[in-house]
Amino acid sequence: MIVKTILKTKARGAGVVTISPQASIAEAARLLASHRIGAVIAVTANNTIAGILSERDIVRGLAQSDAACTSAKVADLMTANVQTCHEDDSVALLMKTMTDRRIRHLPVVDGAGRLTGMVTIGDVVKSRLDEMDMEVDNLRNYVSASH
Repeated sequence: MIVKTILKTKARGAGVVTISPQASIAEAARLLASHRIGAVIAVTANNTIAGILSERDIVRGLAQSDAACTSAKVADLMTANVQTCHEDDSVALLMKTMTDRRIRHLPVVDGAGRLTGMVTIGDVVKSRLDEMDMEVDNLRNYVSASH
């Protein structure tokens, strides 16, 4: 299975929740809560990826200084060096990337680097489980047809 297939099966489709790097952490937290998501992509005015802000980033900011965190901007806590993937990448590659880098969210970009979607560890696990279910069904059908 590839990323493009995962994006087609997602409830939100390829839609991605974004925020300005200059938005407040409080605004980002409200956005995460209202959309029930674990990360938001920070984009510049020309819609390029500036960074990614996750729940973990906010927790780390609170742990360092809760007073400073409440007045911080997204740019202050986000990860600026964002690992991305492409629509033609395989699930196996995503699993390796997410495991090796210990990340749970991968923005999907096109050939020009434009943001086209987001894949989460939950999406990857679901796609792998779906593949396994299909393999089991195929084996059952094969065994049934053989008898």
